[in-house]
Amino acid sequence: VAAWYVGVRNLASVVLVIILIYVGIRMAISTIAEEKAKYKKMLIDWFTSMCLLFVLHFIIILTIQLNNTLVGAIGDASSTGDIAKQFLDNALNNVYLTKGMGNAICYLLLEALTFGFLIAYIKRMITIAFLIIIAPLVTITYSIDRMGDGSSQALNTWFKEFAYNILIQPFHCIAFFSFCSTAVNLGEK
Repeated sequence: VAAWYVGVRNLASVVLVIILIYVGIRMAISTIAEEKAKYKKMLIDWFTSMCLLFVLHFIIILTIQLNNTLVGAIGDASSTGDIAKQFLDNALNNVYLTKGMGNAICYLLLEALTFGFLIAYIKRMITIAFLIIIAPLVTITYSIDRMGDGSSQALNTWFKEFAYNILIQPFHCIAFFSFCSTAVNLGEK
């Protein structure tokens, strides 16, 4: 992903230079003050795009580090241990059929949930990799979007999608640990 990101970032910087040349030529040949003001605004939007191009990877790293910190704090705060092992031990060591079967069913459900998370997180990984790779292209569209209607829908949409996909993990951890620890506590009683 890093190699693709660098390649796409280099391509985006070339495209931004071409946009700068275009805006510069249009500024040089325009004679009307209103057009010159429009092209000055376009130049400011171009400069913002260039700054975003070289700051965006810091935003990506910061978001991922925030996620890792939150997940680490949740993992340290939870005292559930190996939940699957607890279910399996309770299922195998319990002399009562109902408690043993209940723990065995919980164990199977936990394994199915783990497999579901595996599939969801593979999809999440692919989505995040794609969003990271196209991030430099979004900075190009920033200046083009701003030229059209004064707002940048592409950058806003990209950032919301990226932040959602990264920061959903702490919520998954909280839900997983709370439900599983409750199930373990009920299974032991």
